[in-house]
Amino acid sequence: MQRLRWPLLCGALFIAAGGADAFTFADGTSMRCLVAGAPVEELPAPPSHPIVARGRIAVTERVGLGYRILWNDAQLKALPSDMHDFIFFHECAHASVPTQSEVTANCVGLQAMRTAGRAGFVVESKLAAFYGPGNEYWRKTLACANAFKASPKPPE
Repeated sequence: MQRLRWPLLCGALFIAAGGADAFTFADGTSMRCLVAGAPVEELPAPPSHPIVARGRIAVTERVGLGYRILWNDAQLKALPSDMHDFIFFHECAHASVPTQSEVTANCVGLQAMRTAGRAGFVVESKLAAFYGPGNEYWRKTLACANAFKASPKPPE
């Protein structure tokens, strides 16, 4: 996997007070996904969309020169709060890297979640429990995310 850099990881996310395209976390705060300074459109998936039919949570799609995230609101709302919040970072990572790899999106997403102050031992333990003991997918996610040294937070 290519070496991921600090600007890529942290430049992808921007905290916002709200707005139609802002993702609302379980605690009621909001954040927008930005890629190269442009907001990623976030919309509820229409009932006819394949992610709804397949029971998936979300999909990040290329649209012109940018991206959009379609959310299956029913599936998203059914998730435990920590997983609900992690999925935002995961989907934003699909656009910010960009990548089709689920492990890479998890890796970059977890790094961004840590940088945003929304992950740590307690949250990551709950995410691990969601995936189940010894889950190879989560093991690869942690190995990747832990391979990068902590960087200082960007100036606010």
